[in-house]
Amino acid sequence: MIRLFISIIICFFCWSMHAQMHYLKGSVMAADTKEPIPFASVFVKGTSEGTITDTVGVFAFRFSGDSVTVSAIGFETKTISVENVLSELNVQLLPAVTELEEVKVLPSDHRVRWILKNAIKNKSINNPERYDRYAYQKYTKWDYNLNNAEKSLMKSRAFRNHKHLFKQAEDSSFYLPVYFSEQVVYNEFQRKPLQEKSTVLADKTSGIGLLDNLEVGGYTSGLDININYYDNYLNFYEQNFVSPIADNGRFYYRYYLEDSVRVDGDKYFKVTFYPKRKGENVFRGYMLIDDERFAIQKIEADVSAGNQLNFIKNFKIKAAYQLLHDSIPFYKSSYTSAVFDYLPVRGDTTKDRLELTFQEFTSFSKVQINPVKEIELSDRSLKYEAVALNGAKERDSVYWANIRHQKLTRDDLDKYAVIDSLNELPSVKLANDVVEMGMTGYFDVGKFEVGPYTEFLESNKIEGTRFFFGGRTSSEISEHWMFYGGLGYGTKNNLLTGHGGIGYKIPTAKRNVLNLSYDDSYIRMGENRKILYLYENMLTPSETNLISTIFARDEFDELYRQQSVKFSFEHEWRTGLSTTLMTDYMKQYSPEYYPYVYQGNEIGSISAFEVGVNFRLSWKEKYIDKGYRRLYTGSDHPIVNVALSGGYVSFENKENGYAKVHATFKHKKYFGQTFLNYAFEVGKIFGTLPYTMLEIPRGNETYGYYRYDFNMINYLEFVHDQYFNSYIEYHLNGFFFNRMPLLKRLGLREVLSAKTMMGSLSEQQKNGVVMPNSIRSVQGVYAEVGAGLENVFRFFRIEGVWRLAPQSIQDAPSFGVRVKFEIKL
Repeated sequence: MIRLFISIIICFFCWSMHAQMHYLKGSVMAADTKEPIPFASVFVKGTSEGTITDTVGVFAFRFSGDSVTVSAIGFETKTISVENVLSELNVQLLPAVTELEEVKVLPSDHRVRWILKNAIKNKSINNPERYDRYAYQKYTKWDYNLNNAEKSLMKSRAFRNHKHLFKQAEDSSFYLPVYFSEQVVYNEFQRKPLQEKSTVLADKTSGIGLLDNLEVGGYTSGLDININYYDNYLNFYEQNFVSPIADNGRFYYRYYLEDSVRVDGDKYFKVTFYPKRKGENVFRGYMLIDDERFAIQKIEADVSAGNQLNFIKNFKIKAAYQLLHDSIPFYKSSYTSAVFDYLPVRGDTTKDRLELTFQEFTSFSKVQINPVKEIELSDRSLKYEAVALNGAKERDSVYWANIRHQKLTRDDLDKYAVIDSLNELPSVKLANDVVEMGMTGYFDVGKFEVGPYTEFLESNKIEGTRFFFGGRTSSEISEHWMFYGGLGYGTKNNLLTGHGGIGYKIPTAKRNVLNLSYDDSYIRMGENRKILYLYENMLTPSETNLISTIFARDEFDELYRQQSVKFSFEHEWRTGLSTTLMTDYMKQYSPEYYPYVYQGNEIGSISAFEVGVNFRLSWKEKYIDKGYRRLYTGSDHPIVNVALSGGYVSFENKENGYAKVHATFKHKKYFGQTFLNYAFEVGKIFGTLPYTMLEIPRGNETYGYYRYDFNMINYLEFVHDQYFNSYIEYHLNGFFFNRMPLLKRLGLREVLSAKTMMGSLSEQQKNGVVMPNSIRSVQGVYAEVGAGLENVFRFFRIEGVWRLAPQSIQDAPSFGVRVKFEIKL
């Protein structure tokens, strides 16, 4: 009885303590326009309890008290009692026109100009990355969850018996963890001579399906030091955002000196910043700048309302800086969070629907400026290196408890077990297989993967309707071995074709892969594996374009049948530098509509044997490895491929030797919020070859748009044995449309393109196989330009393309509208 009485008292006490706390959720909007007010302050007057609204004017926080005060620049402040609020609090603020006019003439406008002028002037002094040598330990935690899961998932057939896997948030809604990861690295940097090293001390990852299996390597997040707000632009999700302390920040932001505060005895100016225009990649928030060094001590920001980033519903950043030895600025911590909506358009903001939340926390410790210890790389020729200590992925709980910079909550620790349980559910496995099919082209059915799905059904003038079925072994059989193959059948020529092969990844620290394959298929003229130096992650040498598959402007007959046996060995010397040795024996059959003719006689087939080597160089690149396969995710630096090959070709008891040199260069360069994609191809062929083995520029006979093809030439219009091609695209990212009142809400983004081709054909090629009458060298410079819009209805790129020169002798169009389906932020 006494125990029961004590328990009742304890429960009542806990209930009463909880009753004093309020969890308040709601929204803030303008009373006149009914538009949400981002970054409004919601706080308990006279206390430090409070929060700010997000980009759609929504807020949520826990506090004690009976009323809250809501304020925002340009609006009247409002205090509201919350004693009788049962669910959500929706606040409407009246505009305060008079107050805004008064703010414009306050001396603080001149004061904030003076503060920003000095902050920009001292950026080079306060920038943490200005030092020639430094080292630090970095802890990073990543967390992905599916929010608002109770309505969409908990009651579904797949999860109704597994409700215990859902976690409850502070607002009583439920979420489902899908990825949780921690990493601790020790990073070392030296500017002269340039050397960088990242040593992974501990790494622990748990994720659903692909998130759990994929390993990010190369220039990993360990070497990505941090988002540096002293830079003029900050890159998030492949988009450049203007830093609040950018040199030209006043062109994008309005600044206000809100207050001065003291932190640990030091005085800081609190400067708030707001976007001048909607739709641009800018933030709204505040930063604390100290009154002596004019250095950033803290910054909190939110993506501005009206920003036209697809799928991103909410995006927040926080960062703090520290002073080493009371005088040396350096990073202290950062926090990034984002909410991804599965629909690219924003609907009713008051209705909760399933969404993905992302959080990343990073902190820095054991910072050394000009450390005594030298950087020790594994090879003297290296400039940077990322390595993992033995056992980094098997650290026990004691090790993690001692090395973490931030203690995990109980919910964080539970996420590892929840995710492991989720991976065993049949519905999760199915969903993961579908996602993986979209990425790799193959559907996992256990020990085997069926695909690629892009080849299951095709159509052309020679084969008619072509059906294909193929597959490969999965990692369940082996992480190192892979067997693959498939068969196709054409309904018109009644011919069975297919391919097969075997690959082996040698279990070494660096990537070493052997591959042997046989292929019997019809190949489009001009289609060859050189395109994979530009489209490195494609399943086949043909870019998949939904529009092209449906809409063709000409009947597809530029095909020839080829049988080949290939062997290759890929060796990675270091991260970003690899070579691939290749041998290839091929037999090409005379094309049905463009037959081989030599000295007046038709030739049935041509045979060739070729050996070659490809050098691939990519500086500071990221990639994803999954067993035998690798997915390149890009680099901020140029990617270069150089291919050298040679061999002989034989037909009609005649044998000719030849050699080929081919090189590609591609890069993505940012200019403020705009960016430039550009690539070049150059090559030369020595010796006499049949025209199908020469350089046939990639044309386009569909209404789809291709980045690295010439969209205004036919498939078999030009041929060269020496050539130079350039592909340039300038993405303005809404620079003009975001400034047009009637159009900026559409989220349209401008794009300009220009492609050129220079090539020639030597006289010796006339002594070989006779070329079709319709094919010739470009005889000068081919050029086409384009102008169009991206992000049309969030999914399409529509571009008008003009062929400038030369005029086509095959009646290829001089102008056309081309469309591309694409998913991008």
